[in-house]
Amino acid sequence: MTPTEIMEALAEPGPLPRKAMEAAGRSREAMIFEFLACIERLQTADTDTALKSDLNAFLFVYYLLGEWCDPRSYRPLVSLLRCNPDLLETVLGDALTEATARVVAGVCDGDLQPIFDAACDETADEFVRSQMFDAMTALALSDPSKRSQVYEFLSNFEGPRTKDSEASILSAWAFSIAALGLSDLKPAVRKIYGAGRIPPDDSDFPYFERCLEQTLSAGRPLWFERRRVGQPIDSAIDELSGWYCFSPEFLESKSDGSARTGDSLGLSSDTFQTVLPKVGRNDPCPCGSGKKYKKCCLH
Repeated sequence: MTPTEIMEALAEPGPLPRKAMEAAGRSREAMIFEFLACIERLQTADTDTALKSDLNAFLFVYYLLGEWCDPRSYRPLVSLLRCNPDLLETVLGDALTEATARVVAGVCDGDLQPIFDAACDETADEFVRSQMFDAMTALALSDPSKRSQVYEFLSNFEGPRTKDSEASILSAWAFSIAALGLSDLKPAVRKIYGAGRIPPDDSDFPYFERCLEQTLSAGRPLWFERRRVGQPIDSAIDELSGWYCFSPEFLESKSDGSARTGDSLGLSSDTFQTVLPKVGRNDPCPCGSGKKYKKCCLH
């Protein structure tokens, strides 16, 4: 398959494009430029202006880049992740929290500053910002030379300026501290919990303490390493083949015999869109709860 044919196959609705993904793996040097071009187009697009082929293909591009660990994609990817939150929700869906830290850690070129900048970006999606903490933690654990940089960042991090997004971001910050065993930052974490900036339904200070103590007693954060976020993407095909949206049961359930990748990621069919108004993940939830859609009925 040529690079163009591979990109076309990745954008086709339906089953997991296994053959195209395998072909991409055999032509990595050629495909990296196709992938970078896709990223560049998405950086300046939104859900209405993006090419349908880019919307459909990007999930596979994302996981393949995470598997390949090609540093040429690091800065373009992090830049894209700081862009339009609704676009990211459309192209990645649950992969935004399932894979982002792993992809970013995998492609990192050694310079942590883009990760730090994304974590502090008040305009970026809160879940992207949270994932940056997991990414820097994974990098510090795999490369001790980065530990001092991450420590300095965590010790100086003041948290988001808006309360709406602070819980998930500060929780990620706190558990980065626990995973790295930074016991001298424990008072700062206690202060955050004491001020109620991380609510009990997210986690509480005793749980943080247990995680920190487990890290210190074992000499490594086994609890973090066991989580998916602490594991590299060894095979994009193996990871995605287990997704329900690519299962025979799901595909057979579609009346037209096929399924868009976006169906399970938040991208609706044309028929469905004519019934319900488009709701952005940062818009008020239509259920009337007063919460943002992403924090209420989206999931």
